[in-house]
Amino acid sequence: MLFHSYRIFPFLVFFRWASLIPALLILIQRGQSESHSAFPPLWTFLLVVFVNLIITIFDRSLNRLVTEQPFVIGIDLLFCALVLAISGGSRSPYYLYTLSPLLAGAFFFQVRGALGAAAFFTPLYFAADVITRRLTDSGPSESATLITQLAGIWLISALFAYPAVLLSAIDHARDELSAARDELAEKHENLAVAHRQLKVIHDLTVLLQAAPDLISVQQRVLGAVTTGLGFRRAVVGVVDPAREEMGGWMLSPVNSSFPSIDPLPLKSENGEIFKALLDRKSFTTNADSEILINQTALNSWLKTCQWYVYPLSLREHAVGILLVELDKGTELTRQREEVITMVANQAALALGTTILCIDRARRLAVETERNRIARDIHDTVAQSLFGIVYSLDACVTMLPQKADDVKKELIELRALANSAHEEVRRSIFNLWPSALTIELFMADLSNYISSCCRPRSFSIIFNHHGDFNSLPPGLRRAIYRMAQEALANSARYSGADSARLCLTIAGREVFLDISDQGKGFDPTIALSRSQSREHFGLHGMQERARALGGDCEIASQPNKGARIMINLPINGYDQHD
Repeated sequence: MLFHSYRIFPFLVFFRWASLIPALLILIQRGQSESHSAFPPLWTFLLVVFVNLIITIFDRSLNRLVTEQPFVIGIDLLFCALVLAISGGSRSPYYLYTLSPLLAGAFFFQVRGALGAAAFFTPLYFAADVITRRLTDSGPSESATLITQLAGIWLISALFAYPAVLLSAIDHARDELSAARDELAEKHENLAVAHRQLKVIHDLTVLLQAAPDLISVQQRVLGAVTTGLGFRRAVVGVVDPAREEMGGWMLSPVNSSFPSIDPLPLKSENGEIFKALLDRKSFTTNADSEILINQTALNSWLKTCQWYVYPLSLREHAVGILLVELDKGTELTRQREEVITMVANQAALALGTTILCIDRARRLAVETERNRIARDIHDTVAQSLFGIVYSLDACVTMLPQKADDVKKELIELRALANSAHEEVRRSIFNLWPSALTIELFMADLSNYISSCCRPRSFSIIFNHHGDFNSLPPGLRRAIYRMAQEALANSARYSGADSARLCLTIAGREVFLDISDQGKGFDPTIALSRSQSREHFGLHGMQERARALGGDCEIASQPNKGARIMINLPINGYDQHD
């Protein structure tokens, strides 16, 4: 600070000492022969020196006293008037010395102090001159000297008051600039903290988008809370929506003392943490919290620390819980709580999305497996059972006249039943011989269709192009199933004696074309009977084709035959089908 009393006061003390130089020179030149003094000049000089010594020694105390009690300047002015009275009045060599309290008034109290001190000192100056003339019987003082010295009293006071005002204004402006600088520094620090926190949230968001599984999401959330935000430890638990349980507890940093527990049902009686999750309310644990979680080992471990518990939810779904360790006896600041809330919301979004994707994938896998088993049973077991029933009806009509033929037919039916049994095993365990060659493909289809339509004969005209054996095993199986269904429908319902199967592998696509010259049907009506068992196979073929990224087109008219055209991309084939 430019304008402070502790800096001004030494200057005033120095001025008091410097102003004694004229008096000292005159004292040395004239000695004790000064005729204008009412008091010996040496004693006057020693008196002034003594007062200066006191002021110099106790400068800090006097400085504080002057700023707190302005009347002290009036005492100094009285002392200066006394010095003038005993040292010659207007002829005194201490005139400069008597200006020091005027300067003090100007510096300490600006214009008001300067004018007040000058006004107070003016009559004292005249009184000192009068007293001097009476004590020394000297003639009247020169008017020019009086006017000059009085003018000096007022001018010096006014002139020094103006720089004091300027210095005070500068000090005030500097104080404001300093305050503004401190405020900007504080805001800069706050912005830096906010930037770091936003960077943590941004990095967390990017990492969460690339997280491959639920455990990776948990690890990255915990890393953001501990490494990114600087908390000592954090714990995350996740919800399994299918079982309505919470488990999968994970601690960061990893500690061997952290207990491993089984998932617990999402019920409020399982502890305050579960209640907070169900009520969607955050809270801070304390020593009075009896049961944080209804599991002795984990509850005891958690109660050794103080935790901020934040429930994680996505829309109306509870997805998990976040626990952040706090220093015991401390509370979260509003800013820190807001940052945790932002991180927790990102964590809830990532965890919730991952959990829902896992649950959806699980449901889809179950549904897909159900559909696969339904298609396989329809394509194999149902067809075989239909052939068995058809043949048994024929056997009934042949008894007892054709017992030998019936025996032969029953033996074949037993073989067909064993085949149906094997098909059931394949449907349940998803087994299929990987070495399905084009030869086996044609032979199995011929045998299958012959067994389905006995005793009537039905032939298949095969035409194939391309390397069937190079196709993935699962794709060969899918082609077989669709061909099996199409040919079975043709053998049962078309009334024709044969059907044509054309299989073409060209580039990265497979084309399967099955046609007959039978009585045909209306595809719109047939497909609209979605609940009719005999038409389930048409839907099954279309679903298989679409699941593989291809298409199945059914073209038929009454009395004009039927044609089924299937195209499948090889690249789009799912190996798990």
